[in-house]
Amino acid sequence: MFRQPIRSAAAFFLVTFSTAFLMTIGMRLTGWFSHQPQTTPQQNESLGIAMMIAVLTLAIGAFLRRMSAIELRSALLGAASVLLALPLSEAAITQQWNLATTIISGLGLIALIAGLLVSVGLVEREPEPPHG
Repeated sequence: MFRQPIRSAAAFFLVTFSTAFLMTIGMRLTGWFSHQPQTTPQQNESLGIAMMIAVLTLAIGAFLRRMSAIELRSALLGAASVLLALPLSEAAITQQWNLATTIISGLGLIALIAGLLVSVGLVEREPEPPHG
């Protein structure tokens, strides 16, 4: 009775969490949004292990179940809300708008547009009246 909803929720969480984790690590390592971290060889090893675990988590989530269009829409709109809210709230507090704010807000807009496009695809088309 509860097996399918739990499986669906677990898959959704694992895929979205691991994707966000890997993207965040990638952004931090490039130094695009903050200073590039100086890491020791031991920290690099720990980071590599964390990335391998995240990739395995992503694979497990994908194995459990493919996302439906509704789940994909939810993931995109949820990511868009976070990507838009965080930089805009920081800009409102600090009264500064910089390149990082623009890039993160742009990614949020892209996720929002993608989520809305998925939503449009979910709209059931009205049946055409019979021709007589």
